[in-house]
Amino acid sequence: MKNICVKRTCSCLFWVVMVFCPAVEAGAETAALEQCMLKLIHQGESDSMTLGQVRAWCTAQLEERAAATVLATAAAPPSAAAAYPEADVPESPLEQRIKKEEELSCSPFNLITHRENYILPVSYNHNPNGEPFGVSDSRLDNVEVKFQFSFKFLVWRNIFDEVGLWAAYTNLSFWQAYNESHSSPFRDSNHEPELFLSKDNNLKLFGFTNTTNRIGVVHQSNGQGGSTSRSWNRIYLQMFFERDNLILVFKPWYRIPESSKDAANGSTGDDNPDIHAYLGYGEIRAVYKWEEHTFSLLWRNNLRSSNNRGAVELGWHFPLTDCINGYLQYFNGYGESLIDYNSSVNRIGIGFTVTEML
Repeated sequence: MKNICVKRTCSCLFWVVMVFCPAVEAGAETAALEQCMLKLIHQGESDSMTLGQVRAWCTAQLEERAAATVLATAAAPPSAAAAYPEADVPESPLEQRIKKEEELSCSPFNLITHRENYILPVSYNHNPNGEPFGVSDSRLDNVEVKFQFSFKFLVWRNIFDEVGLWAAYTNLSFWQAYNESHSSPFRDSNHEPELFLSKDNNLKLFGFTNTTNRIGVVHQSNGQGGSTSRSWNRIYLQMFFERDNLILVFKPWYRIPESSKDAANGSTGDDNPDIHAYLGYGEIRAVYKWEEHTFSLLWRNNLRSSNNRGAVELGWHFPLTDCINGYLQYFNGYGESLIDYNSSVNRIGIGFTVTEML
């Protein structure tokens, strides 16, 4: 009796669907009914049946199949995806970036952003330093163009234990574009190639998640010779921590020692032996994303009680168009460029960027 009731209930559900979805279900059901009747007639099993009996028999068969489908669907447990929908768990800004980098890592048509790429057409330096060039500060314009482009690419995806080997390059330039009286020279350009190993992580610490760790070697130089030559080599460790929309990046480094110069303008030897006294032994970066805006803080310090020196850089990304963000940047301290590593800079600039701040 129970089975009969279930079948009748399912049969009712079947015809309810037929009534309320005639455009889709009725057409499909009519085709199925015709196919069943033709099959029965061709097999010769309907010789003793009238056409109405054939139709009734096939209709009953289709109702039983529909009933079985309804019962199976009702009895099936909810899937894990339905019980725990991934769409309900938003990805953090850093997770989104790592996911995009993974998708693009082996594409021959893409260079992945390493640091932010930006141009500041208007960048005001309160006190430009002409000493390295043997000229007075008055020959340098306070307003210049500052820009940076940076990219990386994957060399070896799993060199060992899910560790990837990456190569990267960053260029930071300061262009006296409006100084037409002195041929609009590039005041300084810093070149920074590097190799690093990177591994994803999921360590929980003080409410933060350590998502990525890197260890690398980097060379930084301004490509000049003689008295304006600046360069150094470092080994660094970089650790990324995130919590909601806040990302903290700790980057301590160790300078690889170089031999002293035999002569002040010699081509070999250390160009800037005291650079660690100004740029210290590492840096901390904080990035916070709020809706369509991103705010950043970069901090360095030599951690010395006497002759304490350091730098701070503040950044604000704000939306301009679908493809470009506006960028406001403020820098105060030492080490903005290699030519000025031992001269304090106070600069504010505005422009635009097409990448994020990490």
